[in-house]
Amino acid sequence: MSSSTDVLLVLPVFNEVGLVKEVCKDVEKAIRKNPKLRVCIVDDGSTDGTGAAFTRSLKKVKNTQLKILSQNHGKGRAVLEGLRGAEEKYLIFMDGDLAYSMDHLYPMKEALLTNDVVIGSRSMVPQAQGGLPARRAFLGWGFNRLACFLLGFDYSDTQAGCKGVTKEAAEKLFSRQRLKRFAFDVELLYLAKKLRLRVGQIPAQVSFRHTYKTSHVKLFSNSLCCLLDIFCIRFWSWIGVYRLC
Repeated sequence: MSSSTDVLLVLPVFNEVGLVKEVCKDVEKAIRKNPKLRVCIVDDGSTDGTGAAFTRSLKKVKNTQLKILSQNHGKGRAVLEGLRGAEEKYLIFMDGDLAYSMDHLYPMKEALLTNDVVIGSRSMVPQAQGGLPARRAFLGWGFNRLACFLLGFDYSDTQAGCKGVTKEAAEKLFSRQRLKRFAFDVELLYLAKKLRLRVGQIPAQVSFRHTYKTSHVKLFSNSLCCLLDIFCIRFWSWIGVYRLC
């Protein structure tokens, strides 16, 4: 399959049984539009029947793969499982509930023609934070500013669930990554900076549907966990864990 496809899209999901049919419909539409696209959905240990529902719904959808993890490990681990063994030239991962529509795939691929890593930025769309609720947007902004300050880079949005890497960059980055949960994204950008990879940005618009969706993310507790992870990144870099040279 990978010999005839050049883009792999990984969609990590957790307890999203209510969205399975809608996600599969969007995936099938995107593949019909771009036959060189392959989609891997990774069920990160769901307990609500999400994996079984995807198994039934994906049977007739070509260029798709489903991986079901036995327990919940976190977004980072799910993404890595989806990318494992990929041979496509362009590797993209987006939130599995399709908070960002498939329309982002084309500009993402275009940006990867001239960059090693491409990240979606909600701050680049006309509506502040791409349509997020105010409290979530404020906490996201605060975490982003702190991450940029502590890790020595400057991106307007590090946490949007819409990112891509080339296969060559993926081999350098993911072999060094240690974090498996929400700070997975900032660790990726820190490593890209240290490895002198080219990082591009595209506008990322949060879907209207997702704006009003109840998030699985526990904002305050997970923000604290992410902050601790940032200090871990700095410590690991200081003691040479990442093998950057």
